[in-house]
Order: sequence, then C-alpha cells, then structure tokens
Amino acid sequence: MKKHYLKIEFLILFVLSLIVLSSCGLYYFDSEAGKNDIGKNSNNKNYTSESLSSGFTDADDSYEYIGKEKKEIKEPLYKVTEIIDGDTLIVDDSETVRLTGINTPESGMFFYEEAKAVLAIICGGKEISLEKDVTDRDQYGRLLRYAFAGNVFINLEMVKKGFASAFTLPPDIKYQDLFIDAERTARSKNLGLWERSEYNYVISVSGQKSQAAISIEIHWDADGDDKKNMNDEYVSFKNNTDKNIDIGGWTVKDSATNTYEFKKYCFKSCDEITLYSGQGNDGEGNFYWKSNMPVWNNSTDTLYLRDSKGLLVSIFSY
Repeated sequence: MKKHYLKIEFLILFVLSLIVLSSCGLYYFDSEAGKNDIGKNSNNKNYTSESLSSGFTDADDSYEYIGKEKKEIKEPLYKVTEIIDGDTLIVDDSETVRLTGINTPESGMFFYEEAKAVLAIICGGKEISLEKDVTDRDQYGRLLRYAFAGNVFINLEMVKKGFASAFTLPPDIKYQDLFIDAERTARSKNLGLWERSEYNYVISVSGQKSQAAISIEIHWDADGDDKKNMNDEYVSFKNNTDKNIDIGGWTVKDSATNTYEFKKYCFKSCDEITLYSGQGNDGEGNFYWKSNMPVWNNSTDTLYLRDSKGLLVSIFSY
C-alpha cells in the first residue's frame, strides 16, 4: 500500500511540474551565443509580401535534416484551410494544429504578421502530413504536431527562415537539435526575428574588454519566495554608447510570451536603468513590470531586447 501511495505522489508531482513548465515555457540555451548576442549594425528591411516570398520554392527540401527514409512513408494528408499565426494552423476546417518545438510572435508583437505570412507561403492551402512526438494535444486541445508539405519540414523551415525560435517542452524533443542548429544559423545570417538594431554592436576600447552598446544583467532569483519578493527580481541595462537614446517603444521579452514595453524615456549615455518585475511607480531610471507572477525562471531563461522598430538590440541567456 505504501508503494502505491508513493507512485501516486510521484505522478502528482510530475503533472504539476509539467504545468509549471507549460506556463513559463521551455526553450534552449545556446552556449555559443554567450551572455550578450551582439553584432554589426543593420537597417530595417521593410518586409513586403514579395520579399517574404523570396527564397521559397516547392523544391525546398528539409528532409536532408531528418533522413531520406521519411519520403517513403505514406501518411494521411490534411489540407491547410486557415493560418492562425506563425505556429498555428487549421486543417480540413476542423482540427487546430500547434507546430511542435517552435515558437513565433503572438498577436500584437513585432514580426507577428510576417511570421504568419511566411507560414501561409509555406503551406497555406496545401496538403500536409502530420507527425506526433509524445504529447497528443496541448492544454487548449490543439494537436501538437510536426508538419510536412511535400519535402518541406514546416516547423524547421520557419526556424531556418528566421521567423520562429526553437521552443521545446519535454518530452517532445525529437527534433530539438535540428531546431537549435537552424536558429543559430538564422541568427548568424541576421534573418527575420534576428535582424539587428542599429544599437546591436560591440564597443571596443584600447586596453579594455569589449562591451555591448547596451549591456544587460539579470538578478533572476529573488531572496526567499519569488512571488513574495517580486522586486528582488530585476534587470539592469547600461547605455555604453556616447549617445542619448529614446527607448520609448523598446520591448523586453522572456523566452515565453511575457513582454514589457518602455514608455518614452531618454536613456542617457553611460547611465543605468533597472526594470523590476513587481509593483511600483516609474521614476529616476527605475521601471516596474507590474507582473502578477515572477518573470524570470530561476534555472535558465533568455531575455530579448528590441528597439521601437522591433529589431534585435541584444539577447541575454543564462
């Protein structure tokens, strides 16, 4: 009887842990990206339907990543009848499918429309096959699937083109390494989500360590109970440039979908500002997220800082 109770307790703990992970999201930590992912300046590409369509052909072949034997598998085909966003679609006017292992911007976020348009280009109106990993449906009842249009691995293609990030939740990690490699390549090519802001560069001073134009430090583990000490969880930013910067419209986002937007503020050269997770009144370089829950995971997380155009200023992973 004691062993029976222990099994039940273990199952309860396991289910609770999955619920927690689902709420805050899971992603990968790219050790090669370093603390701050910084690079050369770039200009906004002003994406159009034509530019988004470039580079896509029916001949695109993603199967080289997963083995040619996949081509020989006969699977039921489903017609894509609606595109919800960059990682969600409807097939046969009935089932909603959430693409497993990736994440794209939600409505109202930068690059939401572009990601949705790219998914439509890849598979809108086409017949696709679906592959389940371990989990059948998510908490919203959506099918969790890898999707294939002809020889194109749709989930992977979204990451390769730079309009989705790798976002895996165990136990559904079959293609995790492929998504990680694809995102790393998209970052290096400055594609889509990873297009760099004019403030994404390195400042080199003779005899000193190079530093990012905007440097970031996170205090992610508050003393005691995180929920009761929200303002001991905070992010510090430093303007290392010789310019005063209007950061109105700049956003801070975690690996899931928690997003904070700065209101108009002059971030002066060499100044530091702090963003606290909890409640408070903004002023004197202090900003308050006013979140009801801790924002930053205590184990691993990633911060994305974007300018008012949605271009990437910096990434901070821990």
